[in-house]
Amino acid sequence: MKILICGATGFVGRHLTHVLREAGHTVMRAVRRPSEPGDIAVDFCNDITKEIWLPRLKGISAVINAVGLLRDSRNNPMQKLHVETPSAIFSACAETHVERVIHLSALGVDSGIEVAYFSTRLLAERALKDLPAHLRWLCMRPSVIYGEDGASAKMFKLLAKLLVHALPMGGRQRLQPVHIDDICAAVARWLSDPNAASQTVEAVGAEATDMRGMLDSYRQQLGHGPAWHISTPAFLVKTAARIGDHIRASPLCSDTLTMLTAGNTADASGFTRLLGRTPRSYREFIR
Repeated sequence: MKILICGATGFVGRHLTHVLREAGHTVMRAVRRPSEPGDIAVDFCNDITKEIWLPRLKGISAVINAVGLLRDSRNNPMQKLHVETPSAIFSACAETHVERVIHLSALGVDSGIEVAYFSTRLLAERALKDLPAHLRWLCMRPSVIYGEDGASAKMFKLLAKLLVHALPMGGRQRLQPVHIDDICAAVARWLSDPNAASQTVEAVGAEATDMRGMLDSYRQQLGHGPAWHISTPAFLVKTAARIGDHIRASPLCSDTLTMLTAGNTADASGFTRLLGRTPRSYREFIR
């Protein structure tokens, strides 16, 4: 199968490219800065019409959209990256010989939480589900994704190594980390299934936990003893988030704090069926 991956140089895109090539597929990369023969140069902020995408999809059987960002900005607006560009891609797919579309969304987009990250992701999902019936699609809503080379995994492992864990509001925010290997295996399995149906799947790990439990487990897996826990008061965390609103490089801002506080868990049964086995638990991510 000839597959086009949008956002192929990002964390998820890199892993999907490797796994699908290992499985024997021909993978083309749609990226901002081409670096391999056959790469397609794409401006994901401005390539927002289907006419731009139609020639790029010639000979393509499946398209994977793995483009996304956590913080909105003038240079990288979520409205374009999360809504307009994916909608253009999906429209072009409907007018070509593309047979399947996979879209990486986010867990919690339908929770009713009013943040730009969720609302824009949800609009893209609606465009995906408007595709004609002959074009099968898979919408994956992953929780926090763990991978050895992932930025969040590196940050959490660094925090886990500290003897003292300063936890926001006690670190009781619920989450259900999923391993990148399981994300890639599920995508490969769905693409290889001739009877695969269009579906939305919450991609989560085998067990839910909270931030404190996750860091404690990572610390144990790294071979360290128990850490000291200090609860950071809510007013300090909220103040830090408001400061982060003005620092684009900061992962903490008012929106990300809102999403963190709301929790990020789901029933793993749908992902288990898609994967064909039980997904890994956060208790066994670190080898």
